[in-house]
Amino acid sequence: MYIKAIDNVILEPRYSLRKLKQDNPNTSFPDKPDASQLAEWDVYRVVRTEQPVYDSLTSKIVPATAPTLVNGVWTLGWIVIDKTVDDRAEEAHVVRTQRNELLRDCDWTQLPDSPLDSTTKASWATYRTAVRDVTEQSGFPTDITWPTAP
Repeated sequence: MYIKAIDNVILEPRYSLRKLKQDNPNTSFPDKPDASQLAEWDVYRVVRTEQPVYDSLTSKIVPATAPTLVNGVWTLGWIVIDKTVDDRAEEAHVVRTQRNELLRDCDWTQLPDSPLDSTTKASWATYRTAVRDVTEQSGFPTDITWPTAP
C-alpha cells in the first residue's frame, strides 16, 4: 500500500504503483521502484503495524482509516474501541448458533431407538449438557472452551 503526500500532507491515502504510472504516462518507471525513486514522485510505502494487545471480552480492534507519519515512516495502525451492546449481542448469537448446531448434530444419540448402549448414550448426554452450558462460561461469548464429543 502506498500514499501520495506532499510536505507530510496526504493527498491520496490509497495510492498504487499502477496509479503512479497512469498519472505519469510519459515516464518510464522500473518494475519495482525503491523508496528514493518513489519519494521523487511524492509516493511513499505504508507499513502496517502489529496489532496491539487488547481485551477481546470488552474491546475490539479496527484498522486505522489513515496512515500517520511515525519516525519518518508512514504507518497504518490499529484502533482499540469498546464493544457496543450490539457487538456483544452478535457474538453471543453466533456462539448460540454454533451450540445449537452441535446439539442438533447429536440429537439422534438421545432417541429411544438409538443404536447406542447405555454407557455411550450417557456419555453423549454429558457432552450435550456441557454444550448447552457454554453460555454459562465466564468468557462467553468470546473465550469459550468447547467440550469434546465422545
